[in-house]
Parts: sequence; C-alpha cells; structure tokens
Amino acid sequence: MHRGNTMNSRQQEKLTGLLARPVHWQCRLDRYTSFAIGGPADAVVKVESRLELQALLVFLLDEQIPWRVIGRGTNLLVRDEGFAGVVLLLDGEFKTVDRPSNQNVGSVIVRAGAGCSLRQLAYRCMEWGYSGVEFACGIPGTLGGAMIMNAGAWGSDMSAIVAGVVLMTADGEKRFDRRELDFSYRCWHGFAAHLGCAVVAEVELALQNGDPDMIRQQCEALQDRRKKMQRCTYPNAGSFFKNPANDSAGRLIDASGLKGLTIGGAMISAHHGNFLVNKGGATAEDVVRLMHVVRAKVKKDSGVDLEPEVHFI
Repeated sequence: MHRGNTMNSRQQEKLTGLLARPVHWQCRLDRYTSFAIGGPADAVVKVESRLELQALLVFLLDEQIPWRVIGRGTNLLVRDEGFAGVVLLLDGEFKTVDRPSNQNVGSVIVRAGAGCSLRQLAYRCMEWGYSGVEFACGIPGTLGGAMIMNAGAWGSDMSAIVAGVVLMTADGEKRFDRRELDFSYRCWHGFAAHLGCAVVAEVELALQNGDPDMIRQQCEALQDRRKKMQRCTYPNAGSFFKNPANDSAGRLIDASGLKGLTIGGAMISAHHGNFLVNKGGATAEDVVRLMHVVRAKVKKDSGVDLEPEVHFI
C-alpha cells in the first residue's frame, strides 16, 4: 500500500540536512526485517554518531514526527500499510565494541554500541577471552534490541551481564546503573517510561576473564544446538511467543496439532511450532490471523494464554 509522505517539504529538507547519510523516502521495511514483511516508512535514516542522533531527536520532538528504531528487524512484524514516520538505523559509532584498558583480575567491563550485532559482540569477546555473553552468539539481533527485550537463551539473558546503559534523548545522554534497571522474562520494564523519547545508545557489560579456546568451544556448541533445534529455511522472526512458566510455547503448539497450519502466505513451521514463517508472499495480516488461531487453539487445549514475543509496528 502506497502512502504519500506525511512530512512537508520544509521538514524533509531539514531532516536531510541533519544527517551525513542520504535519507530513503517511502522506503519499504520488508527489506529491513527477517520476516521480509512490511509496508513503507515515510523515511528511513542511518545515524552515525551520538551528536547526530541527539540533533535528530530534537528535530523529531519539535516537529512531532513519530519515529522508531529498528535493529536487525529479527523480532519484528511491520504492518502492511507501513509506518507513518521516520525509522532510525544505528550505524557508525553505534556498532563499536570497546575493550577496556584497565582490567581487574577476574572481571571486566565492556562497552558496546546499541547497533552492534550480538554475534559480533559475542565473537569479539571470545577473541579477547571475556566470558558471559556466549549465550547470545546465535541470537540474530542487535545489542540495543536485546537490552530492551532482555533477550536470552540457554538459561541466561541480558539482565545477568548488564552493568549499565546509556540512553540518548533530545536533552542529551542519561546513564542508568544496573541497580536502577527492572528486568523480567524477555522484558526491561523500565524502558516503558522512555519509549518514544529515548534511544539505547550504549550498553555496559560485566564479563569475566576466561580461556578463549574454551569460550570458542562453548559458542560453537550452542550454535550447533540452535541450528539443530531451529531448522527453518523460510523468513521468520524467531520464537514468536514467549515461553510460559515451566513450559515451552513450541511444545504447546505442537500438542495442539498446529504445525504446518497455513493462512495465506504465513505458516507454522513443520520443524518448530513456535516459528511462524513467511513461506512466500505473506502479509502482516496473514501472520496476525495465524497468531490469533494459535492463541485460541492453545488456550482451548491447554488453558495457556500465549503472549507474543514479537514486536509490532
């Protein structure tokens, strides 16, 4: 569905002047999501630095233009009509990982930009011999998104290693210590107060010195386990539903006989019940309809109300 740009020519000119990289107008978002689904955003911009990001946030606030940050789009479903606003992609200094110059014997603080991929972060720490982030080596997202969602796997999550976080707002940087952060399963509750006005710019991680070879072996073992468990050749957003307490969403969906169920171009993976996939030409509406069918059937069969892990824009 095509929409006209909601920004006037003055706003478009101002936005262009704030950024070092070109603005992509009426840019489809399916190319920025692992689901390969999504209509156009009014504008997609790449932000290179904190200074540039702050100026951009001031502009968006003053002009009352909606905006969203997208990492690698691996846990995201974008509506078919797209997004009436500006989508921000963090690049440049937001993808850096800083190795500390001074280290304690047992522990170390690593600072990484929110645009850094978890894979890049995990392997950089592996090379340096820093342990603690191995669980994230196969999670296909960025550090900022992982922070907001308290991403995790194999019995660990971001809350176990976060030492602090830096948010960027129109007024400047704000740092929060771990003691000020409120995490639960797949959620950083405290971020709700900053939604729409702040961007995760940097995350500080408390890691441990370890043996690089042993860390590498653990990363490789976890990668192999993930590949065997999550065999999927179609575009998808990873685990679609949160696991209920002491159970597995995939097991419940399988128990309801839903594997392979198809609505339009959307299908429940035959290999993993908690993967909703785009088997070709799926729309966001197809996925949402399939989601509702799954939730209703599992609720009827098992009495469990599955909660989506995927975010919607």
